[in-house]
Amino acid sequence: MSQPPESRRGRPDGPDADEAVLQAAADLLGETGFARLTMDQVAARAGVGERSLSLRWPNKVALVAEALHRLTGVVPTVPDTGNVRDDMLGFLCGLLRMRRLGRRAITSVRGELDSNRDLRLAMRSRLAATFSASVRTIVQRGVDRGELPATTDVDLLATLPLTVLQTWEADHGERPDDTVVKRIVDQFFTP
Repeated sequence: MSQPPESRRGRPDGPDADEAVLQAAADLLGETGFARLTMDQVAARAGVGERSLSLRWPNKVALVAEALHRLTGVVPTVPDTGNVRDDMLGFLCGLLRMRRLGRRAITSVRGELDSNRDLRLAMRSRLAATFSASVRTIVQRGVDRGELPATTDVDLLATLPLTVLQTWEADHGERPDDTVVKRIVDQFFTP
């Protein structure tokens, strides 16, 4: 017996539809560019209804931001080794590796990110929130295990490594590498 249409509102049909939609958006982005990409094209390529697509993603900017975020693999899994230093080192080194891979996908929309404020802000806010939540999880675990003082300002400490990595290239003229990550971790996360 099929479900009534109301129970599927806001979601494309089928269990793998989200991935199909995101892959279709990424493929079409590379083929046509952001300016010529349409929601109708994505729905047709993914094999979902246009209404289902528009209920899940309110506009092209939201869809493209999510597609780039999920399909570029820029956020590594948060490790849980039982040690705040090792967790932070693993996460930040993984983040650098995945960001290098993600740059290839983002290159196809580089010009659009530079000129389209809405797309740029959507990408930054999505990525920044994910990165911050991941680092915050690691810091909070360190506090909970007693590796970091109970008085630790978790939000502030979680902001530091990401801020240093973001400004490193501008301040030093080179992209941060694993050696820079180790220096950050040793400075801020060695109990």
